[in-house]
Amino acid sequence: MNYNEEKFKLASNIKKFILDSEKLLDNIPRKDFYNRDRFRDDITEILRLVYIANLTNDKEEKKRYQIDICARISMIDFYLERAYVLKYISEKQLYNYTRKLEEILKMTKGWMKSSE
Repeated sequence: MNYNEEKFKLASNIKKFILDSEKLLDNIPRKDFYNRDRFRDDITEILRLVYIANLTNDKEEKKRYQIDICARISMIDFYLERAYVLKYISEKQLYNYTRKLEEILKMTKGWMKSSE
């Protein structure tokens, strides 16, 4: 798989995660709207950052975007853990979503290595 196909696959996986997580976000009650909205904002921001980093030719700028992507993935992982602790999602849902998130993180880190 070449570099461009890998980036496209990363963006595709993020889009799929966004669409799949809509069902999950419906389980979070309105009283917890702040965290629900932060979750939604961070996932869509990750996709935006992938597109920006992809268009950037400056290696240092690209690296900053990629680091931001990894940080936001960590925040989403926290939101998922929090949703599980508060019993908004099941253990199975937590496992499935964190597995998908780990795949996105692995792809991002591979992209970072190939960009060096």
